This record gives sequence, C-alpha cells and structure tokens, in this order.
Amino acid sequence: MENNPYPQTQTVTPKTSGLAIASLICGIFGLLFLPGLLGVILGIIAISRINSSNGAIKGKGLAIGGLVLSGVTMVASGVVLLLASMLLPALGKAKAKANRLKCANNLKQISVAHISFSAENDGFPWQLPPPAKKQLFGISRGMDKSVGGVFGLEEMKQELWTAKVLVSPCDPARASANEELQMLWQSYNTKDGNPMPAEGISYVLCEGADDLLGDTVLSLTRNLSSDDLANATWLGADSDPDNPNTMEELNFSQGQLARTDGSVQQSSNFDLGEQGMIVGDHINSQGGRSPGNPSTRIFR
Repeated sequence: MENNPYPQTQTVTPKTSGLAIASLICGIFGLLFLPGLLGVILGIIAISRINSSNGAIKGKGLAIGGLVLSGVTMVASGVVLLLASMLLPALGKAKAKANRLKCANNLKQISVAHISFSAENDGFPWQLPPPAKKQLFGISRGMDKSVGGVFGLEEMKQELWTAKVLVSPCDPARASANEELQMLWQSYNTKDGNPMPAEGISYVLCEGADDLLGDTVLSLTRNLSSDDLANATWLGADSDPDNPNTMEELNFSQGQLARTDGSVQQSSNFDLGEQGMIVGDHINSQGGRSPGNPSTRIFR
C-alpha cells in the first residue's frame, strides 16, 4: 500500500454566531420590540467571541451591523422620548383648553334656552308666581329650585333639544349618567312627576338670576365649594380631589359661568365672593322682577 505524503485534513465550516444574528435583529426592530441597548450588548459579545474563535465562528459583519443599528435605535429612542416629554404637557394643556371652550359653549346654549323661556313666560321657571309655577311644574312640588326639575320641563327641553349640552367635557365622571339622560330624553317630564336625574348634569343654576338684570349670574359649572356664591370658591381636581362636587378636568380657581345677558366666560376665584368681580355686580344689581338684591344661592 502506497503512503500519501500529503494526508488530507477535514475542513471545518465556521458557524455563524447566533449572538451576531440576535444583535442584528435587535438593531432592526429595536424601536418596536427590543431595546437597542440589548442589541449593543449582544453585538459586543458576538464580536469578542468571533475574534477569539480562530475562525470557528463567523458573522462579524452581522455583529457590526447589529451594533451600529442598535446604537442608532438607542439614539432615535432617546430623541422620541425627549420629544414626547416636551410635547405631552403641551398637548394636555391644549386638550384642557379645548374642553373648557366646549364647556363654555354648553353654558351658552343653556343661557339661550333660559332667555328664550323667559321671553315666553315672563321670567325664569323659579321666578314665576305660584299659579304659573303650579301650571308649569304640576304635581312636582319644590322642583322649581332643582336642576333636574328645571331641565326636565317640557318647555325647557324644547329649547335645549338634547341632554348632551348638560354635561361638561371637563366632567367625565358624569358622562355615563348623561348618556342615560340622552337615551331617556323623551321620557322626562317634571310636570308629570318625572324630573331629570341631576347625576347626569354638570351645571348649577343661580336662584338670583333675573332676566331683567343682565349682570346677574344664571348658570355655572358645578365645582363650587358651597351653595352660596357669596362665600364659594372653585374646587380643583388638584386641590380638592375627594370633594363630590369637584370636576376632574378643572383645577384650583377654574370654573365657567354664564350671565343673564347671554355672556359666558371662564372664571377664577377673583370672580366669586361678595367682593368678587362677577358676584359683586350680581349682588348690586337692582330693579328686576324681585325686590331687593338678587340672591346668591345656587341649586343643584
């Protein structure tokens, strides 16, 4: 037998590094699934093992690609997080401002409905003389000073058209109850003993509102600390979170109100109290349908 002076050796094919592949995948999908940091770590480990394998492991190009892509995704993620941290507060403020404007529009519609009602009936429902109240409210005694009783009048429903205007976008806690008001809108009739449940209503009415006195306060958001405007302040979700009259998206010294001249404004605590800019004008108004100074009491 002839001996081969050049014996054949078995060729070993280098295997591709699994860590290199994982690093590349992390780099490609880092923003969606895996943090880029993991791709960087896997890429470094893969390159280290490939370099020390004496050719038994391949895939250095994949590892380098994964390392680079992972680094890019980390930078991109940082930029996205930075932008989000800057934009989210601004977006939140923009949403809150838009909701307050929508709330003010609701108060405008409530104001217009009352002014139209007073033109037909010579006064707001709670201003009318006893015989007129009896004819208007029927068997529902004492409902002339409750928002459910007033808004549940057929005459008032015709002016409002829908229960949607009775809930504020700043008051999500009452959104669900208001949806029920919308579904049962046609069934409510205070005169027949079926007033509207107040749980779906975000607004209160002022007893001293007088259709002949434009400076008197007619309607307000319900987040008042007391039922008397002479000593009330606006409750805030940030300062009075546990008060049942707090509205989730109105903070300290924030509220809305409508006057009997049809004007609506965003309000602060400077408007309330006996010396407040709005309530002060309300108290000092004279010459309306009732003798003396207008009441500052509100009803819910």
